[in-house]
Amino acid sequence: MLLMAYVDLNKTSREDTWFLDSGCSNHMCGKKDYFSDFDGTFHDSVKLGNNTSMSVLGKGNVRLKVNEMTQIITRVFYVPELKNNLLSIGQLQEKRLTILFQHGKFTEDILQLWHCRYGHLSFQGLKTLQQRKMVNGLPQFQPPSKLCKDCLVGKQHRSSIPKKNNRRAVEILQLVHANICGPINPISNSKKRYLLTFIDDFSRKTWVYFLVEKSEALAIFKSFKIHVEKKTNSFLRSLRTDRGGEFTSQEFANFCDVHGIRRQLTAAYTPQQNGVAEHKNRTIMNMVRSMLSRKKLPKIFWPEAVNWAMHVLNRSPTFAIQNKTLEEAWGKLKPSVDYFRVFRCISHVHVPDSKRTKLDNKSFSCVLLGVTEESKAYKLYDPISQKIIISRDVVFEEDKNWDWDKKYEEAIVCDLEWGDDGEEATVNEEESDSNFDADIEEDTEENNASDRQPSNSNAARNRRPPIWMSDYETGEELSEEEHEVQLAMFTAADPIYFDEAVKSEKWRTAMDVEMEAIRKMAHGN
Repeated sequence: MLLMAYVDLNKTSREDTWFLDSGCSNHMCGKKDYFSDFDGTFHDSVKLGNNTSMSVLGKGNVRLKVNEMTQIITRVFYVPELKNNLLSIGQLQEKRLTILFQHGKFTEDILQLWHCRYGHLSFQGLKTLQQRKMVNGLPQFQPPSKLCKDCLVGKQHRSSIPKKNNRRAVEILQLVHANICGPINPISNSKKRYLLTFIDDFSRKTWVYFLVEKSEALAIFKSFKIHVEKKTNSFLRSLRTDRGGEFTSQEFANFCDVHGIRRQLTAAYTPQQNGVAEHKNRTIMNMVRSMLSRKKLPKIFWPEAVNWAMHVLNRSPTFAIQNKTLEEAWGKLKPSVDYFRVFRCISHVHVPDSKRTKLDNKSFSCVLLGVTEESKAYKLYDPISQKIIISRDVVFEEDKNWDWDKKYEEAIVCDLEWGDDGEEATVNEEESDSNFDADIEEDTEENNASDRQPSNSNAARNRRPPIWMSDYETGEELSEEEHEVQLAMFTAADPIYFDEAVKSEKWRTAMDVEMEAIRKMAHGN
């Protein structure tokens, strides 16, 4: 039994202090008075880091008061020579307790977050990146104490077959491995079913392409060859593939002969001879399954997950390349990963001013699909409008998932046009005529019918009500009886009392006329 304990050279007793020890196999206490349910018949010994030993003279339970609550620590060894009481981290974790170092350089939460950001890259890979400083922007942490369930779902495989080391390429494009994976179910939105992978043997940098049919392999290879040769000013010299029909066609062979590309074909039913490409495809698909499993995402988005997995793997360590990522081995520049975010997390995209009015929302929610190599921006998917969005103005909620089972409806927003302060409002001519001119004509037609004729332009114009009046009853579709009722509702009622009538000039004039008529009739009689 190995105990990584602290030895107090000054013999200072700290009987009331308990230290967390990651190297301690059992809880240890040097004060017998602390024990309850003590078993004095148990004897053992513990070995310290300096190869000295201490005797264990019993075991039992210890009661500790933590945050005003009494906790019982079980299976504590009694070591009289021990000056400092020790709590074993491993023994605590066996009881499914969580240990979190809040103010140190490591927390399980931060490590798990970066594990997800890196597309479920192995913890050993993250540790290698950190220890050898192969990327910028990666925080300090230690290996976790528990397994990732998503990795078990997506990555668990059979034990590998022992293999011999083969000679490696000594420069870029000396040898390229290629392999096709598929058909993959379900078919992607763009009808892709196959994944074609190219791996440079020297740097192990990887490129992926998506195919509808395997017959597209030659056209894709031609495009890949032009791209990498112009990028490096080198020539592709050898291509290693299996004996699939897409690689052994006469057209493919003729193209390689014309361009001086040496073919390396595997033996029949021996995929191990193309192990680099086979292993790379397996690694990519393992990461894809883990990412899709974690967020419960529709599998139709597997090409986006493949692209992100490839992007991550090119910035990850490998046993074939020492102290460098694949990207640095290829381009000789150390990559930065501070822009990494958890694949398919909820993302809030800013809406440009030119795409919204003053009352519209300034952002909308999307799902992160990775990054675009062309624009140095994030690639996102809007599940509501079902559109791909490219933007760099994004706020992420990396712990939130999109609810794919929920049915969303696009919000109906009333478009309002607002002018700047101090500007005069511009009114559409048709709306102006229909809103205001019609009212003027109706008011003056009875009194001035003999004095004017309607203009030809007004008579020929087809008047339409403005859009904003669609929410109001205009009376145009009312029957004759309904129209009379509506007019009666808005017609002023006659006054009932004299006090009400004398307040109206119209009624005073009418009363004066009536009184004058009465006087004339009385005078005539």
